[in-house]
Amino acid sequence: MFITVFREVIGLFKGREKSGGKVCPNGHVMHPSWDQCPYCLEMQQAMMAGGGGGGMPMPPAMGQGTAMINLGDVGGGGDKGRGSSDKSREVCGWLVALNGQHKGEDFRLRVGKNVIGTAADCDVVLSDKKLSRKHATIRYEGGEFQIADLDSSNGCFVNDEKIQKHDLIDNDIIKLGDIEFEFKCRAMREKRE
Repeated sequence: MFITVFREVIGLFKGREKSGGKVCPNGHVMHPSWDQCPYCLEMQQAMMAGGGGGGMPMPPAMGQGTAMINLGDVGGGGDKGRGSSDKSREVCGWLVALNGQHKGEDFRLRVGKNVIGTAADCDVVLSDKKLSRKHATIRYEGGEFQIADLDSSNGCFVNDEKIQKHDLIDNDIIKLGDIEFEFKCRAMREKRE
């Protein structure tokens, strides 16, 4: 029974790899444009931040060793890309994808700077060919949200206007590449009412 299930899972990964995706050495399915697996990177960063000498030893190289970890300590496991998983920063808002392959997904925004792009180390990792590796930032400081374009190839739009920097309010529509997002923030909504 176990062997049958194992073969089916391996077959699924191989099928995804053939359909244009990549699979990292640890078996995570990745977007073809990613150089690094964001899930492995997040786990590695979480383990390294665990406190130096008293932390968990790292395997010799990713994909070449086995280590036991407490998933609760990793900080969300596979949530990278759905918004920063830095638990020390409070969630202050969300981006909800309205179209494209991320349609219906929500991405957490945390206090401070949130980098958005296709690079595996972004706080919000997206897969869209019209997005730059580091496309934009959304910063929350002093009760205010601001989006800033990071000299991206295709620019940033808020409510159909191209912007360099723009203050955000609840329900603004943000377009990055071909993806449109609705910006959500309870604090800003309460402020407006």
